[in-house]
Amino acid sequence: MSVIDAEMDQVVPPPSIRVRLAGPRDCDALCALLDNPQYAREQVMTWMASPATTLLVAQSESGVLAVAVLVTRIVPRLEGGIHKVVEVDNLVVRADQRGRRIGRRLLAAAVEWSRQRRAVQIEAFVGDVNRDAKRFYESFGFAKSSDRLVLAA
Repeated sequence: MSVIDAEMDQVVPPPSIRVRLAGPRDCDALCALLDNPQYAREQVMTWMASPATTLLVAQSESGVLAVAVLVTRIVPRLEGGIHKVVEVDNLVVRADQRGRRIGRRLLAAAVEWSRQRRAVQIEAFVGDVNRDAKRFYESFGFAKSSDRLVLAA
């Protein structure tokens, strides 16, 4: 094996990150993570303004690497009372940081955050077209559910 082959086989270790709640000062970094820059600021501001939405970011010394958008819903129980359901509405890792387990670490933090708030269920809606995202969530233990009906408005 040549030196070049050995260097190519080396896996880049994951960066040292911490997960924290996002704040207004993160707006530009969050906008940079999103696909559509024309609407990114409006989307980020809408998330930040919603009391039911929580933004968790994975940050390293080089800045914000990823965001998880969590939406908490209060759902009535059939037997009375209510329970919380947290939906992972969006989970985005900066393109140059993908494949380094940052998304997995952020999702683990989101699950822990949800459990601390006594959510009984954590959901992630992934279309059949997005096979990579589907595999990602399934590898984490998410299972397919077919109890949701949708009507376009």
